[in-house]
Formats: sequence, C-alpha cells, structure tokens
Amino acid sequence: MSTIKNLSLLLIGILLLSCGKSNAVDKPAPVKNKLLRIVSYNIHHGTPINSASGAVDLNNIAKVIKAQNPDLVALQEVDKNTKRAGLDEAKVLAEQLGMSYFFSKSINYDGGEYGIAVLSKYPVLASERIELSNEAAGGEQRTVAIVTVEIPDFEKIRFACAHLDLVLENRTAQIGQLNDLSKASQYPLLVAGDFNTTPDSPEIALLKKEFSLGCTTNCALTFPADKPAKTIDYIVLNPAAAKKLTVKSYNAVAGQLASDHLPLLGVYTY
Repeated sequence: MSTIKNLSLLLIGILLLSCGKSNAVDKPAPVKNKLLRIVSYNIHHGTPINSASGAVDLNNIAKVIKAQNPDLVALQEVDKNTKRAGLDEAKVLAEQLGMSYFFSKSINYDGGEYGIAVLSKYPVLASERIELSNEAAGGEQRTVAIVTVEIPDFEKIRFACAHLDLVLENRTAQIGQLNDLSKASQYPLLVAGDFNTTPDSPEIALLKKEFSLGCTTNCALTFPADKPAKTIDYIVLNPAAAKKLTVKSYNAVAGQLASDHLPLLGVYTY
C-alpha cells in the first residue's frame, strides 16, 4: 500500500510540475498597442508646387501635417524671417499645430535664415544644432537638428531632422556623420529628412550599416509631389530604436500639393 501511495504522490507531483511549465510557456507576449507617428516633410518654404506666383501659404502646410496627427515632425526648406516668407515659419507652424519646435539655421538667406526644423507634440528636453560636412566645391552648408523628448509609456529618444547636400561627396560625408551620431547617442535615435538620394545609391548602402529604413522594397515615392517618381525622403532608426519600435506603416501621403515634395508618414508600434 505504501508503494502505491508513494507512486500516486509522485504522479500528482509530476502533473503539478507539468502544469506549471505549461502555464509559463502559454503566457502571452506583451501586445504592442502604442503608436508613434512621425512625419518628414520638405515644405519648399511653404510654396505649393503649382503656384505661379511663388506665394507662401503655410496654412496649407499646417493642414497637411495636422491631418496626419503626428507626434514628431521633421521639416526641411524652412524660412525664418526671409523677405520671401516674411515670418518665422517653424514658430508659426508650431503655434498652429500646438507643438513645441526647434529651428536650425543652415545659411543666411534673403534677409533672414534658411534651414530645417523639428516639431514635437511633447516638450523638448534638449536640443542641438550640428553642422554637416561641406568640403566639396558647389555644396551648400547643411545642418542636423536634434531634439530629446520623452515618449509617454516608452522612454527618452533623440529625434533628428536632416537635409543632405546635392553634391555627392558632401552627402556621403554627411551620412558618415549621421552614422557617428548614432553610435554616440545616449538614447534611441531616429533621423528623418530629405537625403537627396535614392534607395539604391552607395550613400544609402553606407547609411544602412548603422540605420534601418522603414522600407525594404518599393519605398515611398515622394518627389515631385504632382508626379512622384523618386524616393529621396526617409525616416530611419538606429539599432537601439529598431529594437523597440516596429514599423506598422510607412507611406507617402498622396495627393498633397502644398509643397514640391509629398509628406512621408511613418507609424511605429511599441
């Protein structure tokens, strides 16, 4: 009898142990249901692609951006108190959209400044302007605008806007600088902007040594806005960001003629 009793107790113990293991295996993984929405938009200083007069219309730009409900926005070709714009475009857009902003001057232009800007739904905890390489003849000074923000239920991230040069030598060096920024970043780094090159270029191959693109094939065509034929606008994630963010969608916003580029919208889950 004692042998039978001992066997029964042993079987019960095995069953309880197996049930415990089953529960551990069957425990569902956390569901990613939070969204981070990012827009990259070369706004052509607020002039629509089909404008005969070249008049600035920031209201159109603001409407396009607002419709995407972004958390973060990277803007290129932004005027600050130039004669052609007559206003501080980054500040005006931030006020219209209820967002924080940071402007980074690239060059003095037309009685004011011309450069790039970042808009954020969340407070800007820190900001930084970095000049990019401009050694080759025919280039134009470019910068990177970087802000640090804290995303609710996530963590602090660094979000950067860049508008790379048209000159190949400069652009290649500038992408090398972006790669270096990624390696030195304390927080996950996302970079968005007009990189002035296509996905099959050697420069993007260099970029991909450090960053993940939001697309692998058939990347969003963003230029020109009326007949998009090229991919030159991007949102990219460094390794720390790519570990924590998953691409949900990554598309150009079609039919928008407020600029000569289409806005690029990347939606990420975390």
